[in-house]
Amino acid sequence: MIRLSPSEQAVWDAILISVTAQVIQLADQRSAEYIAERAAEIADEMLLERRERCSERRASPLDWVGPA
Repeated sequence: MIRLSPSEQAVWDAILISVTAQVIQLADQRSAEYIAERAAEIADEMLLERRERCSERRASPLDWVGPA
């Protein structure tokens, strides 16, 4: 399990809701357990990628301009 700060928890919740809606549309014949597990896995991956991008931005030189 990933430890989340309060601000990350809010982001994860929003990602989970969005991803769950998409998984339901794509896998509506699957069980509720499958949909919940798959949505949580995707939300975790997205949050970890977000963390990685944030740490890369913090480590980059101040004059570097890139996507926000």
